Amino acid sequence: MRFIYDRNKVAVIFHNKEYTYKEIIKGIKYYATLFKIERDDKVVITMENRPEMIYSIFSIWENIGTSIVLDSGYTPEQFAYAFGDSQPKYVFTSDRIEETVKKGIELSGLDIKIINVDRVQIPEDFTPDNYEVIIDDNDMERVALILYTSGTTGQPKGVMLTFNNIESNIRAIREIELVDENDRVLAILPYHHILPLNITLLMPMYFGTFLVILDEISSEALKSALKNYSISVIMGVPRVWELLHKVIMSKINSSWAARKLFNICSKVKSESLSKKVFKKVSDELGGKMRVLASGGAKLSPEIIDDFSTLGLRIIEGYGLTETSPVIAFNRPEHITVGSVGTVIPDVEVKIGEDGEILVRGANVMKGYYNNPEATEAAIDEEGWFHTGDLGKFEGNDLFVIGRKKEMIVLSNGKNINPSDIETSILKQTDLIKEIAIVEYNNHLMAIVYPDFDVIRRKQISNIKETLKWEIIDKYNVTAPKYRKILEIKVVKDELPKTKLGKIRRFMLNDFLKKMESDTDEHLLKKKKIVVPENVAYEYGMLKEYLEKTYNTEVEPDYHLELDLGLDSLDIVEIMSFIESNFGINIPEEKFSDFKNILEIAQYIKDNGGSYHEEGTNWSKILREDVDIPLPKSSAVSKITRFLFKPVFYLYFHLKKENLDKIPDKPAIYVGNHQSFIDGFAFNECVGYKKLEDTYYIAVAAHFDTPIRRFLANRGNIIIIDINKNLKDTLQIAAKVLREGKNLVIFPEGARTRGGELQEFKKTFAILSKELDIPVVPYGIRGAYEAMPYGSKFPKPHPIEIRFFDPIDPKDLTIEEIVEKSRATIKEWLDK
Repeated sequence: MRFIYDRNKVAVIFHNKEYTYKEIIKGIKYYATLFKIERDDKVVITMENRPEMIYSIFSIWENIGTSIVLDSGYTPEQFAYAFGDSQPKYVFTSDRIEETVKKGIELSGLDIKIINVDRVQIPEDFTPDNYEVIIDDNDMERVALILYTSGTTGQPKGVMLTFNNIESNIRAIREIELVDENDRVLAILPYHHILPLNITLLMPMYFGTFLVILDEISSEALKSALKNYSISVIMGVPRVWELLHKVIMSKINSSWAARKLFNICSKVKSESLSKKVFKKVSDELGGKMRVLASGGAKLSPEIIDDFSTLGLRIIEGYGLTETSPVIAFNRPEHITVGSVGTVIPDVEVKIGEDGEILVRGANVMKGYYNNPEATEAAIDEEGWFHTGDLGKFEGNDLFVIGRKKEMIVLSNGKNINPSDIETSILKQTDLIKEIAIVEYNNHLMAIVYPDFDVIRRKQISNIKETLKWEIIDKYNVTAPKYRKILEIKVVKDELPKTKLGKIRRFMLNDFLKKMESDTDEHLLKKKKIVVPENVAYEYGMLKEYLEKTYNTEVEPDYHLELDLGLDSLDIVEIMSFIESNFGINIPEEKFSDFKNILEIAQYIKDNGGSYHEEGTNWSKILREDVDIPLPKSSAVSKITRFLFKPVFYLYFHLKKENLDKIPDKPAIYVGNHQSFIDGFAFNECVGYKKLEDTYYIAVAAHFDTPIRRFLANRGNIIIIDINKNLKDTLQIAAKVLREGKNLVIFPEGARTRGGELQEFKKTFAILSKELDIPVVPYGIRGAYEAMPYGSKFPKPHPIEIRFFDPIDPKDLTIEEIVEKSRATIKEWLDK
């Protein structure tokens, strides 16, 4: 096989420097003089993407050795494992990696020589015997490469790929016309993965293609390379396309006209029209892009559709390290969105009895190095490689359903692909950076790593509540019952992933245990966090208050919400403590900027707070005069009461019980929240006169349009935002009660999603205790069945509402008021 020869043109551009094919071959030949090995000896290459990677790989082949390409981001322990497994004679590396490599060699105990490419100068007068790189036809079954799998499911294994394996994929790429010698290819993915190594290094060298090597993945670097070098082919993983998509769509969404045009093109679905309308977008990306290929993981169909609307085709493919890597690919002239395309030439694919994708052909690896048991488990007696992926054929198109080992199988026998749910949730929001769906106590749990930069920019102080109700809950509304997420765990650290961004699911349990652990090692780590002397006093006072008030351990790097489990009401309490004891008023929205307790202490110090013990004074907060107007009138409440009266009695057969429990004096009414109907049902139980003096607390998310806010302002509805102005809302509610009015609160904070009674938040109990106002619990039954969350129109179903004895707060604590109110309603609901 004649792999490389002098084509009298530029082969590679790196850091704006051009390397001709002649120079590339000269580098390969010189590097081959730097070391001596026996046939089939192993040599490791580990460095960042750069031309020296080409010199190193091909020089090893020149000396009839085997190239082992390792991740330059390995730890010394990971290097030691790979060294111990493969027993290399040399390591090609760079300044950036050398120290880590040395530590890895020390840990392995092996005598491995290092060649640092940053210290190698190719002499100008060096002249090779010839300007071509040839692989002997008799060596095509020899192992050319060993690549260690990324280990999403366990310890990495060394995949042995022969020259035949590599060439079979290169030939297939040519036959399906994905790339040819006239293309300009952009290399952006790290070369220790077979996808970029074969498709954006070996294949361009074989075809004589113009190659641009990029050593960073950023939207600016990507755009600059595309524009400056007229790139025609990009091979990326979903993260690359998500990055580019985000940049392009943010510009389109910022212009009303551009968004309108985008929507029109989306409906028309004409590539020629899209190319004309969005020519400027194409020009910004170099104007020459012919193939945008995605592999490594499933790409969101919405992203593919959006690029198509812009006149840019993204084609998906499928493969594994063990298959060199390509198994199937969409063709530029035939794209089936959601599929990975048709099987490449000279490769067979069938679906096993259990739904697993099986592959046989010239692309299948020789086996796992030094691991015959794993090889035997992966390749059966008939030569079929078991991919571990589940799939199906629709016509000739192959669809990948998910990883066999990653599928969640619930006790009811339902199979769930977690990545489908993760993709569905991620496309709804920019608040989540990473998410993993796992099984926990036979239900689904979401482990969420938020995008803290976005959260701070949007001034979200109640992270868990926002993620739970505004994102996860929106998914749950349309999901089948068995696919609903019943629990959410918000974490402060990134999830364990491979370098291509795939979640290492087998590590998630240990990841969670580490987050929650209280081992000696964990405590020792915490003790290493030193509180600066100049802020030690402020931190000490804050720590003492938090530990005493919330009965919890506090460390400097703890987050108020994610580590201590505090909510927005607790933050108001802390704000009051700081204001009363340090004389500093911290705005609520400022708390979203604080990463930990130490930063709060530093803020107090920087703003000149001096401590004088006073504690938290809820009474002072609630009796403070606020210059904020109450809703204008109760007109909407009265009109809807009149209009809905026949509906409640004829359609819902409303049954009202214990109306004599409704007191004449001001009270706080607390009830379970079953449905959108609840507030209207309550209105039917009180007279028009009482409605004038009755106000509701409602969540801002339900009044997110001008017309809804207009109606709220004329329906005695006080809107509460869980992320800001909670203190103001509390003071408005207190003002209502102090003026002799009534207040209706749904203390669960949101409508029930499954009919069950949720926990009560303590806002109403604080108001009751501090202002000495009785609490009147009431229960609603049947409203959930009539109109569950997510339904558009109510069904006819009997609704019952019952009032209970008022609770006098005088001799009760805030917690006892909460518990007694909830227990009263729950006892009735459970009957």
